[in-house]
Amino acid sequence: MLLTISPAAAMALLDHPTVIREDLLVPSSMPACPDAPYRNGYDWLFVYERQIARFLATWLSGFRYALIGQNGLLCEALSNAFSHGNGRNPDRPIRVTVIRGRNGLIVRVQDDGGGFAVAQVLHRFADGKKYFLTAGNGLRHMAASPDFGIYFNTAGTAFHLIRLFDTGMDQLTPYALDPTGRRKGAGNSAGRADRHKSDP
Repeated sequence: MLLTISPAAAMALLDHPTVIREDLLVPSSMPACPDAPYRNGYDWLFVYERQIARFLATWLSGFRYALIGQNGLLCEALSNAFSHGNGRNPDRPIRVTVIRGRNGLIVRVQDDGGGFAVAQVLHRFADGKKYFLTAGNGLRHMAASPDFGIYFNTAGTAFHLIRLFDTGMDQLTPYALDPTGRRKGAGNSAGRADRHKSDP
């Protein structure tokens, strides 16, 4: 589900968050994988998403195919970082960070690009309007996921995936528009924190 939350507020939900993995991924430096089923130029994605899925299996083993492969949330995030954020330049880095706390886990995928207008895109998406010039299927998959919360930093350069353990997912507020067309929750502390462009 798409969330109404700031990166700082999401981090606080984890309780004692600690970075347990950080990768600086440069597609051009990844090993070639000629048997990868993805289109030309994306074999690095096939290799890396399986590496990160193996690492995450300790906590998220039951969600492997929600995360990687066709329509997988991490696959979509990595592909978007490469194609939209980094302009398909294989020499530009993508930073992947895994943060673990007592209550859950966050995976952040950050590109090296100029970002996108997060509030505008989410507003248009929630209002049923066209929100990207190309494709946009990934956002629909993110919104439809019942198992993970998805949010972005204000600058639109970092995707975040959060999973709260046990029954904690009900603490998260899905992104939605109220009948006046304003974002629900825009007046709460999470909404105000979203405006800090320094949020990773």
